[in-house]
Amino acid sequence: MPPPGPSPLADPQHPADLLLYRLAKLAAASGRLVTRLCERHYGITRREWGVLMWIAQQPGLQPSALAERLELDRARVSRAIASLQAKGLVHRAASPRHRSQAALHLTEAGTALHADLWPQVRAINLQLTGVLGAEPLNQLDQGLAALQQQAARLEQHDPHAPDAAACYPPRREGSRHLGQRRAP
Repeated sequence: MPPPGPSPLADPQHPADLLLYRLAKLAAASGRLVTRLCERHYGITRREWGVLMWIAQQPGLQPSALAERLELDRARVSRAIASLQAKGLVHRAASPRHRSQAALHLTEAGTALHADLWPQVRAINLQLTGVLGAEPLNQLDQGLAALQQQAARLEQHDPHAPDAAACYPPRREGSRHLGQRRAP
């Protein structure tokens, strides 16, 4: 059998050769498994599951830190938190250090749901990565870390990134007319 040629990732010629496309397809397919599990059996969305996982991992997490970990805007995270509160799974308390900041915790029901759902989500991940042997899985882990670091470097030096100050006015100016400054 001849040795494999260069990876199409090295010189993409078609949309299906693009790294981001392939990662998105993988995330979509595997994400559907978790979404079906969450929605059909537990009555929560995949986003709500992400919130639950992080709060279980780091009790007392603040909503802003949670938004950063999930890489979602604060409004989406706030809606997920409100939904989980309404379902009795999350409790929001004033932070002991700063009364104006919220600390998020799982309720007893939230802890029980996490304890039941976590092993199932973990099993999906293990089944997915199980097609790889130990060494390819280690290489994938290292490769993903390197790609994440490179993406962060590219993002920092993106010449097409908008000037945040110009696009997003301070909160006190409102957000209805992004990019438009009020006349003094």
